[in-house]
Amino acid sequence: MWRLPFWFAVIALAFTVAQSAEIQGRARMDTRQYIAHSYMLQGIGREEASRRAMEYYCDSARVGTARRDSADLANYRNHHGGAATYRSCRTRMERGIENAARRTDITGYKALFSDPRVAEIFATRPGYPAFIIPFVKAFGLVRGLWLAAIVVTVAASGFVVLILRRLGVCVPLALLGQILYYALQTGTDSMQPMCEGLLLCLLLAGILGCVRILQGHIRSGTAISLTAFTGAACVKYAQTLLAVAGIAGMTALFLGGRWLRHREFPRPERLLLATTGAFVTALQLVIVAFGLPSTRASLHELMAVHYSRPLPPHLLHHFIRLSVGFWREWLRGGLVEPLGLLLLAAGAWGALRRHRSFGFLITGVAVAGFVNQAGHPETAMGPRLLVMATLLPVCGIPLLIESHTGRRHENGPDPMVRPSRPGPRVPAPQGQLY
Repeated sequence: MWRLPFWFAVIALAFTVAQSAEIQGRARMDTRQYIAHSYMLQGIGREEASRRAMEYYCDSARVGTARRDSADLANYRNHHGGAATYRSCRTRMERGIENAARRTDITGYKALFSDPRVAEIFATRPGYPAFIIPFVKAFGLVRGLWLAAIVVTVAASGFVVLILRRLGVCVPLALLGQILYYALQTGTDSMQPMCEGLLLCLLLAGILGCVRILQGHIRSGTAISLTAFTGAACVKYAQTLLAVAGIAGMTALFLGGRWLRHREFPRPERLLLATTGAFVTALQLVIVAFGLPSTRASLHELMAVHYSRPLPPHLLHHFIRLSVGFWREWLRGGLVEPLGLLLLAAGAWGALRRHRSFGFLITGVAVAGFVNQAGHPETAMGPRLLVMATLLPVCGIPLLIESHTGRRHENGPDPMVRPSRPGPRVPAPQGQLY
Protein backbone atom coordinates (compact mmCIF):
# COMPACT_ATOMS: atom_id res chain seq x y z
CA MET A 1 0.00 0.00 0.00
CA TRP A 2 2.99 2.32 0.33
CA ARG A 3 3.56 2.51 -3.42
CA LEU A 4 0.65 4.83 -4.18
CA PRO A 5 1.34 7.58 -1.57
CA PHE A 6 5.08 7.37 -2.20
CA TRP A 7 4.91 7.83 -5.97
CA PHE A 8 2.09 10.37 -5.65
CA ALA A 9 4.35 12.45 -3.39
CA VAL A 10 7.31 12.07 -5.75
CA ILE A 11 5.28 13.21 -8.78
CA ALA A 12 3.75 16.09 -6.81
CA LEU A 13 7.20 17.18 -5.63
CA ALA A 14 8.55 17.10 -9.18
CA PHE A 15 5.58 19.19 -10.32
CA THR A 16 6.19 21.71 -7.52
CA VAL A 17 9.86 22.03 -8.39
CA ALA A 18 8.99 22.57 -12.06
CA GLN A 19 6.40 25.24 -11.19
CA SER A 20 8.91 27.12 -9.05
CA ALA A 21 10.47 28.30 -12.32
CA GLU A 22 7.63 30.84 -12.56
CA ILE A 23 6.41 32.12 -9.23
CA GLN A 24 5.59 35.59 -10.55
CA GLY A 25 4.36 36.62 -13.99
CA ARG A 26 1.17 34.51 -14.15
CA ALA A 27 -1.41 37.20 -13.34
CA ARG A 28 -4.47 37.67 -15.56
CA MET A 29 -6.90 40.56 -15.72
CA ASP A 30 -9.27 38.81 -13.29
CA THR A 31 -6.49 38.24 -10.76
CA ARG A 32 -6.58 41.84 -9.56
CA GLN A 33 -10.32 41.53 -8.79
CA TYR A 34 -9.79 38.49 -6.56
CA ILE A 35 -6.80 40.01 -4.75
CA ALA A 36 -8.66 43.24 -4.01
CA HIS A 37 -11.65 41.19 -2.77
CA SER A 38 -9.33 39.19 -0.50
CA TYR A 39 -7.81 42.33 1.01
CA MET A 40 -11.27 43.81 1.61
CA LEU A 41 -12.28 40.60 3.42
CA GLN A 42 -9.33 41.31 5.74
CA GLY A 43 -10.74 44.74 6.58
CA ILE A 44 -8.58 46.85 4.25
CA GLY A 45 -10.31 49.78 2.56
CA ARG A 46 -11.51 49.48 -1.01
CA GLU A 47 -9.05 51.98 -2.51
CA GLU A 48 -6.03 50.61 -0.66
CA ALA A 49 -7.02 47.03 -1.54
CA SER A 50 -7.35 48.01 -5.20
CA ARG A 51 -3.93 49.69 -5.18
CA ARG A 52 -2.23 46.63 -3.66
CA ALA A 53 -3.85 44.41 -6.26
CA MET A 54 -2.77 46.86 -8.96
CA GLU A 55 0.84 46.67 -7.73
CA TYR A 56 0.85 42.88 -7.96
CA TYR A 57 -0.76 42.87 -11.39
CA CYS A 58 1.56 45.49 -12.89
CA ASP A 59 4.64 43.82 -11.43
CA SER A 60 3.49 40.54 -12.94
CA ALA A 61 3.13 42.28 -16.31
CA ARG A 62 6.66 43.66 -15.90
CA VAL A 63 8.09 40.21 -15.22
CA GLY A 64 6.29 38.69 -18.19
CA THR A 65 7.47 41.45 -20.55
CA ALA A 66 11.07 41.18 -19.33
CA ARG A 67 11.09 37.44 -19.98
CA ARG A 68 9.68 37.81 -23.48
CA ASP A 69 12.03 40.67 -24.40
CA SER A 70 15.11 38.81 -23.17
CA ALA A 71 14.51 36.14 -25.82
CA ASP A 72 13.14 38.38 -28.58
CA LEU A 73 15.44 39.11 -31.51
CA ALA A 74 14.31 42.70 -31.84
CA ASN A 75 14.50 43.57 -28.13
CA TYR A 76 17.05 41.37 -26.35
CA ARG A 77 19.91 43.88 -26.72
CA ASN A 78 18.12 46.98 -25.50
CA HIS A 79 15.27 45.81 -23.28
CA HIS A 80 14.83 47.51 -19.90
CA GLY A 81 13.44 44.66 -17.81
CA GLY A 82 9.80 45.52 -18.49
CA ALA A 83 10.07 48.96 -16.84
CA ALA A 84 8.04 50.64 -19.56
CA THR A 85 5.29 48.06 -19.24
CA TYR A 86 5.18 48.56 -15.48
CA ARG A 87 4.95 52.36 -15.75
CA SER A 88 2.26 52.18 -18.42
CA CYS A 89 0.25 49.70 -16.38
CA ARG A 90 0.42 51.78 -13.22
CA THR A 91 -0.42 55.04 -14.97
CA ARG A 92 -3.47 53.53 -16.67
CA MET A 93 -4.78 51.71 -13.61
CA GLU A 94 -4.11 54.53 -11.12
CA ARG A 95 -6.16 56.86 -13.27
CA GLY A 96 -9.03 54.38 -13.31
CA ILE A 97 -8.87 53.80 -9.54
CA GLU A 98 -8.88 57.54 -8.81
CA ASN A 99 -11.90 58.10 -11.06
CA ALA A 100 -13.81 55.13 -9.63
CA ALA A 101 -13.03 56.16 -6.03
CA ARG A 102 -15.16 59.28 -6.51
CA ARG A 103 -18.25 57.26 -7.41
CA THR A 104 -20.94 56.64 -4.82
CA ASP A 105 -22.53 53.55 -6.44
CA ILE A 106 -19.64 51.19 -5.68
CA THR A 107 -20.48 49.25 -2.53
CA GLY A 108 -19.82 45.87 -0.94
CA TYR A 109 -16.70 43.99 -2.08
CA LYS A 110 -16.50 45.61 -5.51
CA ALA A 111 -13.02 46.68 -6.61
CA LEU A 112 -12.23 49.90 -8.48
CA PHE A 113 -10.79 48.49 -11.69
CA SER A 114 -13.84 48.40 -13.94
CA ASP A 115 -17.51 49.19 -14.31
CA PRO A 116 -19.44 48.37 -11.10
CA ARG A 117 -21.54 45.87 -13.06
CA VAL A 118 -18.38 43.91 -13.88
CA ALA A 119 -17.08 44.21 -10.32
CA GLU A 120 -20.40 42.88 -9.01
CA ILE A 121 -19.79 39.57 -10.78
CA PHE A 122 -16.51 39.07 -8.89
CA ALA A 123 -17.99 40.31 -5.62
CA THR A 124 -20.33 37.29 -5.64
CA ARG A 125 -17.38 34.85 -5.65
CA PRO A 126 -16.00 34.93 -2.09
CA GLY A 127 -14.58 31.40 -2.05
CA TYR A 128 -11.19 31.97 -3.66
CA PRO A 129 -10.49 35.38 -2.02
CA ALA A 130 -11.19 33.83 1.39
CA PHE A 131 -9.10 30.74 0.60
CA ILE A 132 -5.91 32.67 -0.20
CA ILE A 133 -5.97 34.81 2.97
CA PRO A 134 -3.87 32.49 5.19
CA PHE A 135 -1.34 31.91 2.40
CA VAL A 136 -0.92 35.63 1.73
CA LYS A 137 -0.62 36.44 5.43
CA ALA A 138 1.99 33.73 6.02
CA PHE A 139 4.11 34.00 2.87
CA GLY A 140 3.35 37.39 1.30
CA LEU A 141 1.30 38.07 -1.78
CA VAL A 142 3.61 36.71 -4.50
CA ARG A 143 4.68 33.47 -2.83
CA GLY A 144 1.36 33.05 -1.06
CA LEU A 145 -0.64 33.01 -4.29
CA TRP A 146 1.84 30.59 -5.86
CA LEU A 147 1.73 28.25 -2.87
CA ALA A 148 -2.08 28.36 -2.76
CA ALA A 149 -2.12 27.32 -6.43
CA ILE A 150 0.28 24.44 -5.69
CA VAL A 151 -1.93 23.22 -2.84
CA VAL A 152 -5.17 23.18 -4.84
CA THR A 153 -3.50 21.63 -7.90
CA VAL A 154 -1.92 18.80 -5.92
CA ALA A 155 -5.15 18.27 -3.95
CA ALA A 156 -7.16 18.11 -7.17
CA SER A 157 -4.77 15.55 -8.63
CA GLY A 158 -5.19 13.58 -5.41
CA PHE A 159 -8.94 13.47 -5.96
CA VAL A 160 -8.30 12.22 -9.50
CA VAL A 161 -6.21 9.36 -8.09
CA LEU A 162 -8.88 8.53 -5.50
CA ILE A 163 -11.61 8.51 -8.15
CA LEU A 164 -9.63 6.20 -10.41
CA ARG A 165 -8.79 3.86 -7.54
CA ARG A 166 -12.45 3.72 -6.52
CA LEU A 167 -13.17 2.68 -10.10
CA GLY A 168 -10.73 -0.22 -9.79
CA VAL A 169 -7.84 1.25 -11.78
CA CYS A 170 -4.40 -0.10 -10.91
CA VAL A 171 -1.82 2.10 -9.15
CA PRO A 172 0.32 2.99 -12.22
CA LEU A 173 -2.71 4.09 -14.24
CA ALA A 174 -4.13 6.04 -11.30
CA LEU A 175 -0.82 7.90 -11.16
CA LEU A 176 -1.16 8.46 -14.91
CA GLY A 177 -4.34 10.37 -14.09
CA GLN A 178 -2.32 12.55 -11.72
CA ILE A 179 0.26 13.24 -14.43
CA LEU A 180 -2.44 14.01 -17.00
CA TYR A 181 -4.02 16.51 -14.60
CA TYR A 182 -0.69 18.32 -14.29
CA ALA A 183 0.19 18.15 -17.99
CA LEU A 184 -3.12 19.13 -19.60
CA GLN A 185 -5.05 22.41 -19.42
CA THR A 186 -6.32 21.52 -15.95
CA GLY A 187 -2.82 21.90 -14.50
CA THR A 188 -2.12 25.09 -16.44
CA ASP A 189 -5.30 26.83 -15.30
CA SER A 190 -5.06 25.51 -11.73
CA MET A 191 -1.69 27.23 -11.35
CA GLN A 192 -3.05 30.63 -12.40
CA PRO A 193 -3.77 33.04 -9.51
CA MET A 194 -7.49 32.79 -10.15
CA CYS A 195 -10.39 30.68 -8.92
CA GLU A 196 -10.32 27.89 -11.56
CA GLY A 197 -7.89 25.71 -9.60
CA LEU A 198 -9.99 25.76 -6.42
CA LEU A 199 -13.16 25.24 -8.46
CA LEU A 200 -11.74 22.15 -10.20
CA CYS A 201 -10.50 20.76 -6.89
CA LEU A 202 -13.94 21.04 -5.28
CA LEU A 203 -15.72 19.69 -8.37
CA LEU A 204 -13.45 16.64 -8.33
CA ALA A 205 -14.22 16.14 -4.63
CA GLY A 206 -17.91 16.26 -5.54
CA ILE A 207 -17.36 13.74 -8.35
CA LEU A 208 -15.65 11.43 -5.84
CA GLY A 209 -18.78 11.64 -3.72
CA CYS A 210 -20.90 10.82 -6.78
CA VAL A 211 -18.75 7.75 -7.43
CA ARG A 212 -19.35 6.60 -3.87
CA ILE A 213 -23.10 6.98 -4.44
CA LEU A 214 -22.83 4.83 -7.58
CA GLN A 215 -21.00 2.20 -5.53
CA GLY A 216 -23.79 2.07 -2.95
CA HIS A 217 -22.21 4.23 -0.23
CA ILE A 218 -25.21 6.52 -0.20
CA ARG A 219 -24.80 8.50 3.02
CA SER A 220 -21.10 9.23 2.77
CA GLY A 221 -21.28 9.85 -0.98
CA THR A 222 -24.19 12.26 -0.64
CA ALA A 223 -22.49 14.14 2.21
CA ILE A 224 -19.21 14.45 0.30
CA SER A 225 -20.81 15.52 -2.98
CA LEU A 226 -23.19 18.08 -1.49
CA THR A 227 -20.48 19.60 0.72
CA ALA A 228 -18.01 19.84 -2.15
CA PHE A 229 -20.54 21.24 -4.61
CA THR A 230 -21.65 23.84 -2.05
CA GLY A 231 -18.03 24.92 -1.64
CA ALA A 232 -17.63 25.08 -5.42
CA ALA A 233 -20.73 27.29 -5.64
CA CYS A 234 -19.08 29.75 -3.24
CA VAL A 235 -16.09 29.85 -5.60
CA LYS A 236 -18.00 30.19 -8.88
CA TYR A 237 -21.71 29.48 -8.73
CA ALA A 238 -22.51 29.70 -12.44
CA GLN A 239 -19.95 27.06 -13.48
CA THR A 240 -20.93 24.85 -10.52
CA LEU A 241 -24.55 25.04 -11.61
CA LEU A 242 -23.57 23.95 -15.12
CA ALA A 243 -21.37 21.09 -13.90
CA VAL A 244 -23.92 19.60 -11.50
CA ALA A 245 -26.71 20.11 -14.04
CA GLY A 246 -24.54 18.28 -16.59
CA ILE A 247 -24.16 15.35 -14.18
CA ALA A 248 -27.90 15.29 -13.51
CA GLY A 249 -28.78 15.58 -17.19
CA MET A 250 -26.45 12.82 -18.36
CA THR A 251 -27.56 10.54 -15.51
CA ALA A 252 -31.17 11.11 -16.58
CA LEU A 253 -30.12 10.24 -20.15
CA PHE A 254 -28.48 7.04 -18.88
CA LEU A 255 -31.64 6.04 -17.05
CA GLY A 256 -33.76 6.97 -20.05
CA GLY A 257 -31.70 4.66 -22.22
CA ARG A 258 -32.29 1.80 -19.80
CA TRP A 259 -36.02 2.56 -19.79
CA LEU A 260 -36.15 2.38 -23.59
CA ARG A 261 -34.47 -1.04 -23.43
CA HIS A 262 -37.00 -2.13 -20.77
CA ARG A 263 -34.30 -2.64 -18.16
CA GLU A 264 -34.55 -1.84 -14.45
CA PHE A 265 -33.43 1.49 -12.99
CA PRO A 266 -30.43 0.92 -10.68
CA ARG A 267 -31.03 2.47 -7.25
CA PRO A 268 -27.62 4.23 -7.01
CA GLU A 269 -28.17 6.02 -10.32
CA ARG A 270 -31.65 7.07 -9.24
CA LEU A 271 -30.27 8.46 -5.98
CA LEU A 272 -27.48 10.28 -7.85
CA LEU A 273 -30.06 11.90 -10.12
CA ALA A 274 -32.16 12.91 -7.11
CA THR A 275 -29.16 14.36 -5.26
CA THR A 276 -27.77 16.38 -8.17
CA GLY A 277 -31.23 17.47 -9.31
CA ALA A 278 -32.08 18.73 -5.82
CA PHE A 279 -28.78 20.62 -5.61
CA VAL A 280 -29.33 22.30 -9.00
CA THR A 281 -32.84 23.36 -7.96
CA ALA A 282 -31.65 24.70 -4.60
CA LEU A 283 -28.75 26.63 -6.15
CA GLN A 284 -31.00 28.18 -8.78
CA LEU A 285 -33.41 29.30 -6.03
CA VAL A 286 -30.50 30.88 -4.11
CA ILE A 287 -29.40 32.75 -7.24
CA VAL A 288 -32.91 34.13 -7.76
CA ALA A 289 -33.53 34.89 -4.08
CA PHE A 290 -30.30 36.87 -3.63
CA GLY A 291 -30.49 38.54 -7.05
CA LEU A 292 -27.07 37.27 -8.14
CA PRO A 293 -25.92 38.14 -11.67
CA SER A 294 -27.69 35.78 -14.05
CA THR A 295 -27.20 34.55 -17.61
CA ARG A 296 -28.80 37.75 -18.90
CA ALA A 297 -26.26 39.90 -17.03
CA SER A 298 -23.44 37.75 -18.36
CA LEU A 299 -24.72 38.16 -21.91
CA HIS A 300 -24.94 41.94 -21.56
CA GLU A 301 -21.42 42.11 -20.09
CA LEU A 302 -20.09 40.03 -22.99
CA MET A 303 -21.79 41.91 -25.82
CA ALA A 304 -20.97 45.30 -24.29
CA VAL A 305 -17.28 44.23 -24.17
CA HIS A 306 -17.17 44.37 -20.35
CA TYR A 307 -19.44 47.44 -20.43
CA SER A 308 -16.85 49.49 -22.27
CA ARG A 309 -19.21 49.93 -25.25
CA PRO A 310 -22.97 50.38 -25.63
CA LEU A 311 -25.06 47.26 -26.15
CA PRO A 312 -25.59 46.56 -29.85
CA PRO A 313 -29.13 46.51 -31.24
CA HIS A 314 -30.64 43.09 -31.99
CA LEU A 315 -28.62 41.47 -29.21
CA LEU A 316 -29.51 37.88 -30.05
CA HIS A 317 -28.54 38.35 -33.70
CA HIS A 318 -25.09 39.62 -32.74
CA PHE A 319 -24.61 36.83 -30.21
CA ILE A 320 -25.46 34.15 -32.78
CA ARG A 321 -23.16 35.78 -35.31
CA LEU A 322 -20.32 35.85 -32.76
CA SER A 323 -21.02 32.23 -31.74
CA VAL A 324 -20.93 30.97 -35.33
CA GLY A 325 -17.61 32.71 -35.90
CA PHE A 326 -16.12 31.41 -32.67
CA TRP A 327 -17.07 27.77 -33.12
CA ARG A 328 -16.02 27.82 -36.77
CA GLU A 329 -12.57 28.98 -35.73
CA TRP A 330 -12.46 26.58 -32.78
CA LEU A 331 -13.26 23.62 -35.01
CA ARG A 332 -10.74 24.79 -37.59
CA GLY A 333 -8.05 24.97 -34.92
CA GLY A 334 -9.10 21.55 -33.61
CA LEU A 335 -8.77 19.99 -37.06
CA VAL A 336 -5.40 21.61 -37.77
CA GLU A 337 -4.05 20.61 -34.32
CA PRO A 338 -6.21 17.60 -33.45
CA LEU A 339 -4.57 16.50 -30.19
CA GLY A 340 -7.24 18.14 -28.04
CA LEU A 341 -10.09 16.51 -29.95
CA LEU A 342 -8.33 13.14 -29.87
CA LEU A 343 -7.85 13.38 -26.10
CA LEU A 344 -11.52 14.21 -25.58
CA ALA A 345 -12.60 11.31 -27.81
CA ALA A 346 -10.23 8.88 -26.08
CA GLY A 347 -11.42 10.00 -22.65
CA ALA A 348 -15.09 9.59 -23.56
CA TRP A 349 -14.42 6.18 -25.11
CA GLY A 350 -12.51 4.95 -22.07
CA ALA A 351 -15.00 6.21 -19.49
CA LEU A 352 -18.08 4.92 -21.32
CA ARG A 353 -16.46 1.61 -22.21
CA ARG A 354 -15.14 0.80 -18.73
CA HIS A 355 -17.91 2.22 -16.49
CA ARG A 356 -21.06 3.27 -18.29
CA SER A 357 -22.68 5.17 -15.41
CA PHE A 358 -19.46 7.01 -14.49
CA GLY A 359 -18.83 7.64 -18.19
CA PHE A 360 -22.15 9.47 -18.46
CA LEU A 361 -21.32 11.40 -15.27
CA ILE A 362 -17.92 12.68 -16.39
CA THR A 363 -19.24 13.34 -19.90
CA GLY A 364 -21.89 15.56 -18.30
CA VAL A 365 -19.12 17.64 -16.70
CA ALA A 366 -17.38 17.90 -20.09
CA VAL A 367 -20.64 19.00 -21.73
CA ALA A 368 -20.94 21.67 -19.01
CA GLY A 369 -17.53 22.96 -20.07
CA PHE A 370 -18.69 23.34 -23.65
CA VAL A 371 -21.91 25.04 -22.52
CA ASN A 372 -19.83 27.45 -20.44
CA GLN A 373 -17.74 28.26 -23.50
CA ALA A 374 -20.87 28.64 -25.62
CA GLY A 375 -22.09 31.33 -23.24
CA HIS A 376 -18.83 33.27 -23.73
CA PRO A 377 -17.83 32.79 -27.38
CA GLU A 378 -14.67 34.86 -27.31
CA THR A 379 -11.03 34.04 -27.94
CA ALA A 380 -9.47 36.51 -25.47
CA MET A 381 -9.80 34.11 -22.52
CA GLY A 382 -8.18 31.22 -24.37
CA PRO A 383 -9.11 27.65 -23.37
CA ARG A 384 -9.82 28.58 -19.73
CA LEU A 385 -13.60 28.50 -20.15
CA LEU A 386 -13.40 24.95 -21.52
CA VAL A 387 -11.24 23.59 -18.72
CA MET A 388 -14.01 21.45 -17.18
CA ALA A 389 -14.09 19.44 -20.42
CA THR A 390 -10.45 18.47 -19.87
CA LEU A 391 -11.50 16.37 -16.87
CA LEU A 392 -12.83 13.88 -19.41
CA PRO A 393 -9.41 12.77 -20.75
CA VAL A 394 -7.84 13.10 -17.28
CA CYS A 395 -10.21 10.45 -15.91
CA GLY A 396 -11.10 8.62 -19.11
CA ILE A 397 -7.70 7.82 -20.64
CA PRO A 398 -6.51 5.71 -17.66
CA LEU A 399 -9.84 3.86 -17.85
CA LEU A 400 -9.32 3.29 -21.57
CA ILE A 401 -5.88 1.81 -21.02
CA GLU A 402 -7.19 -0.30 -18.12
CA SER A 403 -9.99 -1.70 -20.24
CA HIS A 404 -7.53 -2.75 -22.95
CA THR A 405 -4.90 -4.24 -20.67
CA GLY A 406 -7.50 -6.21 -18.73
CA ARG A 407 -5.84 -5.44 -15.41
CA ARG A 408 -8.00 -5.33 -12.28
CA HIS A 409 -7.81 -3.91 -8.81
CA GLU A 410 -5.32 -5.92 -6.75
CA ASN A 411 -7.72 -6.19 -3.80
CA GLY A 412 -10.54 -7.85 -5.69
CA PRO A 413 -13.06 -7.31 -8.46
CA ASP A 414 -14.04 -3.89 -9.68
CA PRO A 415 -16.44 -2.39 -7.12
CA MET A 416 -18.39 -0.55 -9.81
CA VAL A 417 -19.31 -3.74 -11.66
CA ARG A 418 -22.42 -5.32 -10.21
CA PRO A 419 -22.15 -9.08 -10.71
CA SER A 420 -25.12 -10.73 -12.31
CA ARG A 421 -26.87 -13.61 -10.66
CA PRO A 422 -25.45 -16.95 -11.75
CA GLY A 423 -27.84 -18.91 -13.90
CA PRO A 424 -28.27 -22.66 -14.10
CA ARG A 425 -25.39 -24.49 -15.66
CA VAL A 426 -26.17 -25.87 -19.08
CA PRO A 427 -24.26 -29.04 -19.95
CA ALA A 428 -22.20 -28.80 -23.07
CA PRO A 429 -23.11 -30.99 -26.06
CA GLN A 430 -21.14 -34.20 -26.34
CA GLY A 431 -17.76 -33.64 -27.92
CA GLN A 432 -17.63 -29.89 -27.15
CA LEU A 433 -14.67 -28.65 -25.07
CA TYR A 434 -15.13 -26.23 -22.16
